Amino acid sequence: MKLNKRYLRSIRENLSFYLSASVLTAATLFLFYMFNIAGNAILEFSEDFFSEHCLEDANFTTYLPISDEAIAELEREYDVTLERERFLNVETDGVTARVFRKTEKIDLYEVTVGEDIRNDDEVLISEGYAVKQKIALGDTLNIGGGSYTVTGFFQRPDYLYMLENEDDSYKNITSFYLAYMTDSAFAKLGESGSRYLVRYSKDNSVEFRRAVYETYALSGYTSREENPRIAMVDSQAELFIAMSWLILCILPLIAVALVGIIIGRKVKSEQRMIGTLSAMGYKKGQLMRHYAGFAALPGLAAGVLTAVLSAVCAQPYSEMGLQDYEPMRVHGHLQPLVAALGIVIPTLMYVAAALLAVRRLLKKDTVLLLAANADASDKKRKRILADKKLSFRTKFAIRSLLGNPARGMVVLLGVFLGSYIVLLSFAMFDSMKTTVDDASEAIGSYEYQYLLNELGTENPYGGEGLLVAGLESEDGHALSLFGTDADNPYLNFRDENGREVDIGDGYYISTLTAAATGWQTGDRVALYNPLTMEKSEIIIGGILENDVMKVIYTSRENGAELLGLESGVFNALLSDTELELPSSVLVQQSRKSDLSDQIDTVIDQMGILLYLLMGLGIIICIASVYVAVNMMVTENRSNISMLKVLGYRDRQIDRIVLSANHIFLPLGILLSVPATFATGKLYFTMCADMLSMLITTSVAPRSYLLTIVLTTASYAASLALVRRKVKRIDLVESLKDNRE
Repeated sequence: MKLNKRYLRSIRENLSFYLSASVLTAATLFLFYMFNIAGNAILEFSEDFFSEHCLEDANFTTYLPISDEAIAELEREYDVTLERERFLNVETDGVTARVFRKTEKIDLYEVTVGEDIRNDDEVLISEGYAVKQKIALGDTLNIGGGSYTVTGFFQRPDYLYMLENEDDSYKNITSFYLAYMTDSAFAKLGESGSRYLVRYSKDNSVEFRRAVYETYALSGYTSREENPRIAMVDSQAELFIAMSWLILCILPLIAVALVGIIIGRKVKSEQRMIGTLSAMGYKKGQLMRHYAGFAALPGLAAGVLTAVLSAVCAQPYSEMGLQDYEPMRVHGHLQPLVAALGIVIPTLMYVAAALLAVRRLLKKDTVLLLAANADASDKKRKRILADKKLSFRTKFAIRSLLGNPARGMVVLLGVFLGSYIVLLSFAMFDSMKTTVDDASEAIGSYEYQYLLNELGTENPYGGEGLLVAGLESEDGHALSLFGTDADNPYLNFRDENGREVDIGDGYYISTLTAAATGWQTGDRVALYNPLTMEKSEIIIGGILENDVMKVIYTSRENGAELLGLESGVFNALLSDTELELPSSVLVQQSRKSDLSDQIDTVIDQMGILLYLLMGLGIIICIASVYVAVNMMVTENRSNISMLKVLGYRDRQIDRIVLSANHIFLPLGILLSVPATFATGKLYFTMCADMLSMLITTSVAPRSYLLTIVLTTASYAASLALVRRKVKRIDLVESLKDNRE
């Protein structure tokens, strides 16, 4: 007899097991491949695009202008590439166009669709906004009272992540876009603001910044690492890749554990065959390799099929990761090593489970194996509650649960995984929305924030004056200093317990700052002025409730002293109504309500992925429950047949045989709740820097209800599939003197 002849027959006889095990494996590998492909595609694109279009190393502003001759002198002295960039924000019908004058050396744009501008009545616009608003080539846009024909769409390296303001939490492609005009058309728009772009050829940024500060009064400096429009591209791509490896380490291994338990049960059910083969002279190694081959089939089949499909679909996979960016032309592909790991890891785990199960059985006496009595627990299971006066249905259910704990664990894990993935998807939506609603109320009543390019002591514009400056912690966190009056009507100064705090007596940090830096009340911490690179030390007086801004609060006097400025100066304004400020003094304008709009955009963009996760959870639940209950039906074929002989109807048999697992449904759902909150806390803590937001995990009552409904429906679908197999069991099975 040749053992390899059994493979085809075994697959045919156990087709449902192999299919469900393969589906379970493929469902978990799918996410691993998708996130890995998307992350690598974005990283490869950004590296080439940044290099080809001369991405800045930093941008900065000064209180005193730098002339063209001075720029050339700084380039020679410090071996840098330096260029002045002019731009103007033009608001038309509630939409802001940031119009740039073309640069020649740094942050060069690329026309991705259409043609470049040639005439004064033509305009290029950023592609993300054009796609979102369905703007076509040849359409006309009104900008600052003028009418311009759209000749093309473009992308530029420092705006692949389209933030209107650098401290925004999410992109804005609904009411904000970039534009380029001819130099003459740009000049007609009015007085423009400016900033300077720099690229370093050697590590001398500190010396360069000090020189600019001393001569031209540096007012703001943002390196590419601290610029979220740039850093977000690589950081989110790296997060995708990290998530893919996390998924490979957790979800597939849980699926592997499920299938491994099932394989162990399948091997155990063949103890008579193993005993026969052993008696015929087959060696332990031969039998172990033979059953390892059976176990390898679902891992190889699912791994190879998922890898092939992922390689074929690599391009749409990679584009699914572009929801947060401009429409980048990425080229997705599945790396051979990644594909191999997705195939090898589940397969090795399945093989290991089979080898251990066969090895354990081969330690038993061959006579016991031939009699299918190698497991003493089978005998004990038959005697459970034998002397108790309970209904047959109750005894059968209890014996099924206590006699086969591994099988029950498969059902429990399947329900748990399905419910966990679905609930986690809902929690992502609920947490972001709840956090923003709570944060908007906590941080203050202002609606508009204006950042000025001048320091003043008199306020002719209205609103409340504020001293705002950037600071850096020793470990590189970019923070904002808010120097304000203690009676500022637009800001709330409450600690985490809701108590009012007087900020005039020290320095206070927001909850987001505390989470990002690990600072606590009473800590003495070092801060660096990014303009002068001077070091200062402060003592943390407390933590104020603000989950969406990395801020240090203090009085205006303390802030000015820390920055080495005249007491009482301000460079920002807060107001609950819109103020009219000349564009020549305005650096940045933001609205508090933009935060809510940005989160709505996040939810909209993440919707596809989260619904995909929900679908995956449902598939995992159906597949794992089906394979476990199907195994139970197979092991009880003789009992089910005997029940039919005794006159039990199909519905009665279903209740007797299948209802034993119902207890795992509420248990699995309940266990998914703490797991969801733990995962949410871990994920949102990891993403706090990237999102510039400390999100608290929360789940709405409606989400709990939907999770229960979807998980229960998945469980019911699994049982419905198994019932078909129960109906097909023939009455003569009980007369056969064998076990399957």
